[in-house]
Amino acid sequence: MDNKLVKKYMNEKELWQDLSQNYAVTSDISVKEHLKSELETEKNKLRKYLKTENPLRDNQLALIHSEKELKKQMVTIELLENDFKNFKALANDTKSRIDEKFWLSEIQKLKFIPEIQALSKKFNSNVSQNSKKKSKIDHEQKIICRTLLLQQWRKLLDEQFLKWEINKIQEFRRNIWNKLKEWLKNLQLLTDALDNLSIEPGLLFDLSKGDMSLSSLKKVKRWAEYISKDKGVKELCDMIGRLRSAEITMRQELVKRIRTVTEPVPDIHSMEEIIGIHLWRDIEHALPQEIALLSDDEIAILFDMKFVEYRLMCFEMEGMQINSYDVEDEFMVEHKEEEQLGPIIICIDTSGSMQGSPETIAKAITLFMATRAISQKRNCLLINFSTSIEVSDLSGKMGMSKLIEFLQRSFHGGTDVSPALTYALQMMHEKKYNKSDLLIISDFIMNSLPELLHEKILEAKANENKFYSLSIGDLFLSQKLKSIFDNEWVFNPNNSSIHSLLTMVKSIKN
Repeated sequence: MDNKLVKKYMNEKELWQDLSQNYAVTSDISVKEHLKSELETEKNKLRKYLKTENPLRDNQLALIHSEKELKKQMVTIELLENDFKNFKALANDTKSRIDEKFWLSEIQKLKFIPEIQALSKKFNSNVSQNSKKKSKIDHEQKIICRTLLLQQWRKLLDEQFLKWEINKIQEFRRNIWNKLKEWLKNLQLLTDALDNLSIEPGLLFDLSKGDMSLSSLKKVKRWAEYISKDKGVKELCDMIGRLRSAEITMRQELVKRIRTVTEPVPDIHSMEEIIGIHLWRDIEHALPQEIALLSDDEIAILFDMKFVEYRLMCFEMEGMQINSYDVEDEFMVEHKEEEQLGPIIICIDTSGSMQGSPETIAKAITLFMATRAISQKRNCLLINFSTSIEVSDLSGKMGMSKLIEFLQRSFHGGTDVSPALTYALQMMHEKKYNKSDLLIISDFIMNSLPELLHEKILEAKANENKFYSLSIGDLFLSQKLKSIFDNEWVFNPNNSSIHSLLTMVKSIKN
């Protein structure tokens, strides 16, 4: 029964109509699949709940036991009283009305029948002759009474159980509806907020399935809107977002190829055309003047002699036959290979000097860079540095949740980039972060780098790692620090202007 009710009240078509009218993201295939999967999961939970959490189970078992007894013609006053007790308990528990007086009266009547029979036997001698017959009537009356009682009990139990099932299904339905709506609301909010960041829907889909509060989503939306509304920040994101285009390499490969060659070959057995005259005895192709010898009996002997000696002048005939054979060739072919985009390491200054506009800009850039990396399935490492460092691996599906945690932090402390660079250089030796693009975001109110660290950076650059910097403010880096970067920008938050301290690499413009 519960499967039919679940199907009736958990109407999937009705759900789609309701959700699709309010949330545009339901048109996405992955969203539809998730909704169907989630709905089926909730249905299974509901079916399990209806089976295991039935509050009327004990009463149902008691009724089933009584019905089995009745089938076996088992009926006594004690059994009737116990049935009525369970029937009355069900009515009280479900606050239902039953005719209690009627059933008490009927059971009381059945109690007095044996007493009446005993008195009748005492004063009436004929009673003993009919005792068996009266006993049978007494038993039938009890069976009728118990049958009617169990029927009323069954009717009330089925009504109350059905009512409980429907109430629970509707309760589950409301909860599921609200849960899916909340999920779609979060997903729609994320889609609208991060649309300008060119993030793949799959990333938003995975993020929305996590434990995302509305307050967290509002903060994400805040930085996303900041990026889209501030033209300078948006332009900065677009430039930095293409730190390194995918590199094209040419690879030569020796290729073997089998080709079929066709050529015409003379065929003497194919009489297709005349190619000359030869001496033979082919009468069919003999020249006319040779055939003319037969017209005169005196010289006909000459034709016979020529025929016998194979000296008749005949047309030489032949045809052409096409032969084909396979030839194996070897040649060099050049292939263009596009290397995969490398990992990204973001080192962000979280010192107290970054509070205010620099902090907002830094978080916006970090959001843009990290979400772009995650959507491109690039490994992404976030290193916060002030007096110490905090490291977050943003790779994979959990990366967005860790990114949200970072965006909610406050900046404080001093500035020391050396530990962050030291850790990043160590990670560049790992396979996961080979050929990385490292970006430092800071106001660069810091000391110059130690000579040993500077040498390690140059060594990493020789191993195809790239180093970039974004200075937020109107300060310029020292020449010592500048020399390590492949490109560096200075962003002035006062007028949203961008200055490139080095010539823009061609790959960034493309």
